[in-house]
Amino acid sequence: MLHMICADLYKTFRRPFFYLFLAGMGVLAVAVNLSISRMAPENATVTNAWMLVLAYFLSWPMLLMPVLVDLVSAEEYKEHTLKNSVSFGLNRTELYLSKIVSATVLGAVLGAVALGAYCGSSLLFLRWDPAFQAAFAGDFFRRVGVSCIGYAAAIPLAAFLAMLLQRNSLFVFAYYGALCLPQLLLQLFRLPQLSGRFLAMPQFSRIAAGTARQMQASAVVFLVTAAVFLCAGVVLFRKKDIC
Repeated sequence: MLHMICADLYKTFRRPFFYLFLAGMGVLAVAVNLSISRMAPENATVTNAWMLVLAYFLSWPMLLMPVLVDLVSAEEYKEHTLKNSVSFGLNRTELYLSKIVSATVLGAVLGAVALGAYCGSSLLFLRWDPAFQAAFAGDFFRRVGVSCIGYAAAIPLAAFLAMLLQRNSLFVFAYYGALCLPQLLLQLFRLPQLSGRFLAMPQFSRIAAGTARQMQASAVVFLVTAAVFLCAGVVLFRKKDIC
């Protein structure tokens, strides 16, 4: 399994797209802080910049997970090259799990670059206000850390849909629909409290301003989501005809 993970990462790191993706996310992070620096001095502070992440940007990385899955697996479904690995006799469960782990590693690299560029540029371009203390920074990274569990949990969902549909554009739309439609349906049927208990996307607003207990509950929702789609993906991949 380790060899399969290394092969996927080697293949990805040999392509320019991932580096362009990293550069684009880094530039975008710096651009946000440059735009904040042009605001009124009382608003152009490091604290406000980091609070902006919690208020508006915390759930945005969920939209990028299909890109990571596409880099390591969806392309193989499109080009029908996965059947070669299966025909070679590789264990299907290990093969599928290796794709999940590879996408997760790529997500960790992407997150480190984007968050590092954002936090680093905010410290360089914005004013250090008295509210920016070690306790604030610790709380910020704790909330981002819990959110990262949600980002990782979205990868099994995207991988499951990529394997089920085996069409790049279709699986991306299905992924976005799986994130948003259940919440909209629960609101339509006037059951919004259920979305906060069982769905992944509403958890980010709870993480942004919730208590430690609420963050723990959100982490449990993310872990259950990951387990469900990981098991479903393994079962489907073991039974599916790979062509």
